[in-house]
Amino acid sequence: MAHRPRPRLSRRSGISRLEIALVVIIVGVATMFVMGAKPRGTRSPFALFGIAPGMTLAQLQKAVIAQQQGKIDCRPQFAGYKYCVLKFSQDAGIVAAVIDPKKRVVVVEAARVEGLDRLQAEAQSAQAEWNRVGQSAAVPPLVDRGDTGAVRWSAGNRWTAELHFNGSQDPDPASYVLLVDTRAVEELAKSSDDAAESAKQSGWIPPTAEEAEAAFEKRRADRKADYGAMATTLTQLGDYEAAHYNTHHTYTDNVADLGGMFIIGATHLEILSATDSGWTAKATLPGYPHSSCVAIGGRVATTDWPITAGGHSITSVNGVTCDPLPPLETPSLGRS
Repeated sequence: MAHRPRPRLSRRSGISRLEIALVVIIVGVATMFVMGAKPRGTRSPFALFGIAPGMTLAQLQKAVIAQQQGKIDCRPQFAGYKYCVLKFSQDAGIVAAVIDPKKRVVVVEAARVEGLDRLQAEAQSAQAEWNRVGQSAAVPPLVDRGDTGAVRWSAGNRWTAELHFNGSQDPDPASYVLLVDTRAVEELAKSSDDAAESAKQSGWIPPTAEEAEAAFEKRRADRKADYGAMATTLTQLGDYEAAHYNTHHTYTDNVADLGGMFIIGATHLEILSATDSGWTAKATLPGYPHSSCVAIGGRVATTDWPITAGGHSITSVNGVTCDPLPPLETPSLGRS
């Protein structure tokens, strides 16, 4: 019987498969670098105007300058960190990013400006994408900024997105939008005491429910004291007008004539009238455009008695009348 030789494996075919595999890997890696791909988990899934924490400064510049036809104005802020204001061709209000020493975005924040609706539209659109990443949850608001509520989305114990509200309208648009790389902000806070304080005040490091509650109680007390400054200023005016009359036998409509008289806090004082028989005045505060206090002294015809911005009349001669302090909405502290 004739002997047949055993079939021999082609060494060449085995090497070809290996070569093909290597080529595929090399092409894939090269494509990643060309396309700017990054390993998963280095960029936040939460974005605003195409900008997200974790992206590089170069990617930020591309998103703002090339895609939004805008510009970036950066200034040093903390040790090695930069605070960059982002200006788009279509104004969206106040938008900014914080860049770390490695030239990566660690915070994106945006504040709504009255009369500009682009941020509101962008925030509403972004929520649809954020809801695909995870569910939202109520969290303590930034009471010092006037917030009445806040909502947060989280991903991977690292990336967060927040919308903050101040109860100004119904329905209430977001007044502040915040995207954070929490690990990077922790490092930022360690860089200096100023950085830690700024991160806390800006909400990059979120407040606890207890901190938000304490801030609200302080705000309520400060607000009451500020408002009371209007009535106190008018009461003081009455004392100085009386002293001026005793010396000059007339009242004055010029505060400069009342030596030692000072206006308390941010109160704006206006002496409406002053004669040799009486005077009238009102006090206002910039933060309360629909409220005021009024006062009279000496003898003033009732037809000339002033009324407050809210329509309240003086009830007694030599008295002070004020509009009630507008109510302050109690914030939702996000407690579960």
